[in-house]
Amino acid sequence: MIHPSLLLGLTEEQKQEALAAAAAARRAEERAEQRALAKAMEQKRQERLREQEQEKEEKERRLKEKGSGIGIGAGINSGNGSGEKGVIFLSKRKRQEMRISQDTSTTRTSTILANSSTGSLAQKGRIQPNGNGNGNGNGNGNGNGNGNGNGNGNGNGNGNGSSASNGNRAINIPSRQYKSSKHQHQLSSAELDAIKKSYLGETALDDEHTSQKKQMEERKRARQKKKITFKFKWDDSEDTAANGAFDALPSLQVGTGNRKKARKSNDILEREVGRDEVLRNVMTRPLKNMTTRDWRIFRENYDITVRGGKAPPPLRTFRESSCTDVPPIHPILIDSIENVLKYKEPSPIQRQAIPIGLQRRDLIGVAETGSGKTAAFGIPLCHLIFSLPTAILSTVAENGPLALVMAPTRELAIQIDVEFKRLLSRQTNIKTACIVGGQSIQQQAMELRNGVHVVVGTPGRLNDCLESAYLVLNQCSYIVLDEADRMIDLGFAPQIESILDAMGGLMKSENEKQAYEQELADLRGITERVPTHRLTAMFSATMPSEVQRIARKYLRHPAVVNIGGSGGGGGGKNRRIHQTVVFLSSPSMKERAMKDVIMQKTRASDKVLVFVNEKRNTEGVARMIERMGRRTVVLHGGKSQDEREKNLDSFRRGGVILVATDVAGRGLDIPNIKHVINYDMPTRSIDNYCHRIGRTARAGAEGFATSFITNEDEGIMGPLKSYLENVGAAVPDKLARHPAAASAVGKSIIH
Repeated sequence: MIHPSLLLGLTEEQKQEALAAAAAARRAEERAEQRALAKAMEQKRQERLREQEQEKEEKERRLKEKGSGIGIGAGINSGNGSGEKGVIFLSKRKRQEMRISQDTSTTRTSTILANSSTGSLAQKGRIQPNGNGNGNGNGNGNGNGNGNGNGNGNGNGNGNGSSASNGNRAINIPSRQYKSSKHQHQLSSAELDAIKKSYLGETALDDEHTSQKKQMEERKRARQKKKITFKFKWDDSEDTAANGAFDALPSLQVGTGNRKKARKSNDILEREVGRDEVLRNVMTRPLKNMTTRDWRIFRENYDITVRGGKAPPPLRTFRESSCTDVPPIHPILIDSIENVLKYKEPSPIQRQAIPIGLQRRDLIGVAETGSGKTAAFGIPLCHLIFSLPTAILSTVAENGPLALVMAPTRELAIQIDVEFKRLLSRQTNIKTACIVGGQSIQQQAMELRNGVHVVVGTPGRLNDCLESAYLVLNQCSYIVLDEADRMIDLGFAPQIESILDAMGGLMKSENEKQAYEQELADLRGITERVPTHRLTAMFSATMPSEVQRIARKYLRHPAVVNIGGSGGGGGGKNRRIHQTVVFLSSPSMKERAMKDVIMQKTRASDKVLVFVNEKRNTEGVARMIERMGRRTVVLHGGKSQDEREKNLDSFRRGGVILVATDVAGRGLDIPNIKHVINYDMPTRSIDNYCHRIGRTARAGAEGFATSFITNEDEGIMGPLKSYLENVGAAVPDKLARHPAAASAVGKSIIH
């Protein structure tokens, strides 16, 4: 149940607790399997009962049809002169033709019979009321016919002693009820759709109704997009094309018969040119002339959405301030941005997050991976430190750092620290330190004692340094929580709260107006003293309840910035990732499937990242890949920090395939990863899947992700199917028809 190696180093009590927990989990899985099996068996039993009932009803219907045919054949008689009864034999095809013709004429015949006078007809000897098919005539011959069966036949014969009968015949055959109400099913349309999907797949539902519905939805989306794009009210003062943008429009030489068409073409051309001119104008128009409508156009152009607290306008360039209330970025940082980081223009998250940070306003940022979040909080943080007087910068050895950044993993913390060092490379006064596990805490304590201005670390090691008095936060007034949801997921909530409670800066007022006044006062006095109130910035891909609780407790009226609506995990809804999900019948087929992907879809020079769930399996998968002729390196939590950094450096240089656990699933900014392979599907939630595939297609590039799924991955099937449908990726038929995908769509696993 538990591998013996996992129990090494545990006390006997801990071993018993671990075994008991494993046994309880196993029992829970067995109960769930039993319930699923019982439910499936009950569904099959109900289906068999319905089939038997339908077969029984069909059999009874056929017997009734057979009896009806006999009645019809026997009810038709032929009167002759000697008065004997006659029976005419009709073939099955003839009887069917007669039924069709007689069904259509039954109503007309009944109406004629009802409107006729019963007494007069009886006197003439043609039809006897309530008779049994007896014909009476003035001659010597009587013809009688009695029909027995489900159909009734009445025959009347009239003759004058000859062998032939000249009487009239009336035949009454009731119409058949082909679709009786008792034979109709009682299933709703939703249940019928579910049955079609289960047995025939998704394509069975693409009928005319579904196609019409899709077309209606597409037209609705097109109307909404058009409405959003052109929802601005124009007036003379806001005319962005008043500078002669349309003067150079080409003229259309058309005849008099095409004037209406020409006017329409000119209107379309003017609209397109006018829209492009608007976008150019909002980038080049003087800042003082920018209106609220212009900023709205600018945000929509970069898919920036802001809600919650007040937010200043976004940046158009790094060198320009967005408004008079936002100070320009420090010249030293501008030099680093342009000459070290080589940034030509801000990314969408940087355009909006940097002005908010420069105003010392609390922030919650949501953006896809590879969007430049580190610089989005790093630039305003460093700017505020540069703004402080030299006397305060020299007190960090006694009073602690001025800013703190927390990240969930060592690799992400080291990466952030490297980015800060690049930002600060054009000066020598400001120092940073990376405080993570896996390294000597005594050496880190010496570095903190000598004084650093910015500390980047993981919550566990930072909390250890606080408890050991190696670290104090008396004057720390700027804190960043990067990948906050991941830190909560890893169980760091107590350490995060302990660190936030130890900070020296005061919390802002819960009154919004007073909080903004406090921010303004801190900005005005930043050249003389440390800000009195703290600034808290949180970057999180998702907002689970625990993250929301921490945000409510420690953030005051934050501005929530969302880029492109990407709120579904680290990968967001990144449509630049070409996703392929391969449904395998058995886990033993993974090796062959991975060989096909690596040998056929990748080159030796491509950077390929392979994810597994457990660190004990990483070495085996690495050996499997090496048998294919490719070099590999391994990354998981059991490796020492030196080994992890060495393997990451090898992977960055290229030429090797990295086999890793979820340690590499978040925060690692390794450029040009071409392909991500999920050898094991994540078992915790769909967010882990999003973050894994988010390692590729970063910073506007395109990438590929291939995932292997088996029947053992039932817990992730429902959320995975929903995610693939949302991003427009192909859903395998086996996954679409799987009961686990149908019963758990949209849900994630909670551990």
